[in-house]
Amino acid sequence: MSYPNESPDYRAAREALLKDEQELVAKTKAVAAKRRTLPRGGRLKEDYVFQWANEVKLGQDVKFSELFGQHDTLLLYSFMFGPNWDKPCPSCTSLMDGFDRTWYSVNQNAAFAAIAKAQPERIADWARKRGWSQIPLLSGYASTYQADYKCQAENDDKQLPVMHVFRKQGGGIFHFWGTETMSNHVDTVWAYWNLMDFTPEGRPNLDTPPQNFRSEFLEKHYLNQD
Repeated sequence: MSYPNESPDYRAAREALLKDEQELVAKTKAVAAKRRTLPRGGRLKEDYVFQWANEVKLGQDVKFSELFGQHDTLLLYSFMFGPNWDKPCPSCTSLMDGFDRTWYSVNQNAAFAAIAKAQPERIADWARKRGWSQIPLLSGYASTYQADYKCQAENDDKQLPVMHVFRKQGGGIFHFWGTETMSNHVDTVWAYWNLMDFTPEGRPNLDTPPQNFRSEFLEKHYLNQD
């Protein structure tokens, strides 16, 4: 492998880096394989009732068990948008932009949905502004799901970004895995930061990805805390 006009020094350094990249991929695959050997997690606490936040079914009730559809596995991402927030978290919005476009492919093998604590009408309005049209959107406004599964802190407006995976097994629904670190917890599926890693400048020194909006609630209660 070589590119036009590259120097021997560049090629040698690039081949050394390639070994590191290959090791990183191998490590990622090894961690995923280890994850798949986890013992069965706890049974779902209850068959929670959510409200649809997609425009077509806006406000209609849906049970947790119904989210699986034809699949035995469900990925459920809880994004930061509380009942009293002016706008959602910019970082969660960045992730959701990618998740909406990825949903079709993922849904061939596993159910995939997103939930927020805000009211269904507010979630639907935000989805319309962002152009989210594929991923199923849910409101947990009237549910204890976020509190039970550690997607929030002390109250409904202290939301946390958490990905959970559940599976149907032996006639029940069980927790399989969830993010338990708040630092880069879904980094490997975050398009913005990963693409910036390929650039000479690297990741910008930013708290959140660049956006065309601001979340005053997040800035006041999360980013500006001492």
